[in-house]
Formats: sequence, structure tokens, C-alpha cells
Amino acid sequence: MSPRMLLLTLPLLLAGCSSLSEEECRAMSWYNQGYQDGAEGKTRTASSGYSKTCGEYGLKVDEAEWQRGYAKGLELYCIPELAYSKGREGNEYLGVCPNDTTFLTQFERGRKEFLVAQRLSELQQELERTERDIYQLDQQIRNENDSKQRDYYRAQRERAIRHYEGARREYNRIRFPDRVIQFSFGS
Repeated sequence: MSPRMLLLTLPLLLAGCSSLSEEECRAMSWYNQGYQDGAEGKTRTASSGYSKTCGEYGLKVDEAEWQRGYAKGLELYCIPELAYSKGREGNEYLGVCPNDTTFLTQFERGRKEFLVAQRLSELQQELERTERDIYQLDQQIRNENDSKQRDYYRAQRERAIRHYEGARREYNRIRFPDRVIQFSFGS
């Protein structure tokens, strides 16, 4: 997701996350909620959604407790050793870690692998769909008596085959990237 898109959707995401009932606002452990929000990598603005929702019931968020829990949860979220798996799962990183260079390096490494896997899955689906299209066009060519219509189906089939070959090349290029081996002969 692009940073601009993230900024546009963030208020909607936060609004969706902060819909609490009056009962929930009264019974909420704000420390635990802050901890959960920090552990999930949410931004500090998450509490403003709670304040707004609970404010509608005339209730206040214990901001100090939420901040205390959030800081503890963020400690868990920001462990660099866990960053790779967060990226690999396709999670978004909202820039919440205090010293995020190490975290971000590992997160981006996992994120790249997630995007590669996602693209491979899309290509696999496209290959399967195109194979079905080619099969159907083969059937239409065999069953068609009109030569002009048969030529039209053949042209469609050739186009589908070229598309299939292009998708297969891209799939193979991503799945089996070229490896460069470098040799070093002393210093």
C-alpha cells in the first residue's frame, strides 16, 4: 500500500477499530487495550478513536494507562527478530518503532518475500485461467462450421497462447531468478 493510500485509509481503519459500546467503554482495561494496540503496531492516534467513541457516552479514556500499556506493547511489536515475520505475513508497518532502522530492514526483507509470493500466486491463477480459455477455444474451433468464425477463434487462441507464454516467462523469472556467482581471488 502506498504511503498516500495509507494516509487516506488510516482514519477509516481507526474508526472501525474504535467502535466500542458503552458497556465496553465502562469495563475497558485501558492498559490492556493500549498493550494490544502497541503489540499490533498501531499508531498512537488509536486512542483518539476510543476517546471519541467513549466520549459520546460521557465517559473518558484513561489516557495515561493506555499510553503505559501501549509503550509495553510496542516493545513487543518492535523486536527486530519478529519484524521479518510481520513483513512476510503481509502486514503494513506504520513507522511506530522508536529505533526502526533495524526493524525496518528485517520487515522490508519479509515484505519483499510476501510480495513475491503474492505475485507468483496471481500468475499461477492467470496461467490456469488462460489454460482454460485455450481449451475452450480449441473446442470452439473443432465445433465451428463457419470458416470465418473458426479463423476468429484461431486468432483468439494464438493471442491466448502468447499471453500464456508471457505469463509463464514472468512466473519462471520470479520463481527461478538468475543467480550471479562472484569469485574472489585473494586481496
